[in-house]
Amino acid sequence: MRHSRNTLLVATTLVALSTLAQAQQCPTLPPVEVTQALPAPSGAPDTGPVLRPTPTVPTPRLLPAAEIAASPALRRITSTGAKVYEIGNRAMNHGLQGVYAVNGDIFRVFYLTPDGQALIGGVLWTQDGHNVTRDTIAPIKGAIPTVTITGAKKAASGQASAPLDATTLSAEQVKRVAQANVGLEGQDGLPRLTMVIDPLCPWSIRALNTLEPFVARGQIQLALLPVSINDHENNNASTPAATALLSAVPHEMKATWQKIIDLHHVADDMPRTDEAALHLQQNMAIANAIGVPGTPTFIWRDKAGASHVTEGLPEDVERLVRELGR
Repeated sequence: MRHSRNTLLVATTLVALSTLAQAQQCPTLPPVEVTQALPAPSGAPDTGPVLRPTPTVPTPRLLPAAEIAASPALRRITSTGAKVYEIGNRAMNHGLQGVYAVNGDIFRVFYLTPDGQALIGGVLWTQDGHNVTRDTIAPIKGAIPTVTITGAKKAASGQASAPLDATTLSAEQVKRVAQANVGLEGQDGLPRLTMVIDPLCPWSIRALNTLEPFVARGQIQLALLPVSINDHENNNASTPAATALLSAVPHEMKATWQKIIDLHHVADDMPRTDEAALHLQQNMAIANAIGVPGTPTFIWRDKAGASHVTEGLPEDVERLVRELGR
C-alpha cells in the first residue's frame, strides 16, 4: 500500500472498472475495489450499501457528519458525494481506522492515519498473508465478488464445454501465448496451467500458494508468465522483480520468486539481464494481445483442445484442474 497526499484523494478517483469486479487481481490500472450498485434495504431510505451483520465482524458504520468534518482527508473524499463507512475496528485494523467509501456504483477501501490528515488506499494484510480487508468488508453485500466455474455441460462432441466465466482465445492469440517467456514448476507432460503474474502482486502470491499442492501431487504443471503491472503501487519494484524471474532458467523461476516473496522485493545480488528485460517487454505485449486485465490471469486448454483465459483464481480450483487438457 502507498501513502497518498490528502490533496490527491478526491472522490472522482473512484473509477469504475467493470472487468475487475469479476476477479481478485492486481489490475493494470491503479487499484480500486469495485462492486455493482447496491440497493437500499426494503422500506429504508437509499443511504448506501446493504449491510448484513456477521457473528465476528462489526457491521460497517456510516460515519456521521461531525466525524467527517474533523478529518481533512475524509472531507476531501466526501466532497463530491461519496458516503463513508467505518469497517472493522482499530483492533482488527492494527491501529488504523478502516474506511469504505462508496460513490454511486463503485467503492474504494482506505485506512485513515491517526492524525486524520491522510489516507492509505489498498488492502491490509497480516504478516502471515491473511487478508484483513476481506474480513472487514464481508458484511457488505456484494463487496466480495467471486469467480465461479459453473457446472460443465456436455457438448455435441462428448467433451465438457468451457466454464462460462472463461474467454476462448483465437488461434492467433494461442500462437502469441506460445511465444511467451515462462518458468515451469512441475513435471513436463502434465496438464499445463499458465498463470500471468506480477511477482509483487498479493493476489498472484496467494494464487501460487493455492496451486502449489496441485503441483506437488503431480496433477498439473504450472507455467509462470511474469509481467510488471504494479509499479504504480510499489515504487517501481515490480519491473526489477519480473526481470529477475526472467533471468532465471525456467525450472528455477519459482525458487527465485519465493526469495522475492520472502524479502518483499528483489535482492541486489539477483541477476537481471538485458535479455530478460527484452523478454519482459515481449510478455507485456503478449498480455496486452490477449486482453489481460490484471494478475493473476490464467491461460489453459480444455480437454477438447480449445484455449481459454480466466481472470483471477476461480473459487473452485479443483474444478479448473479437472477441466485441463494436455
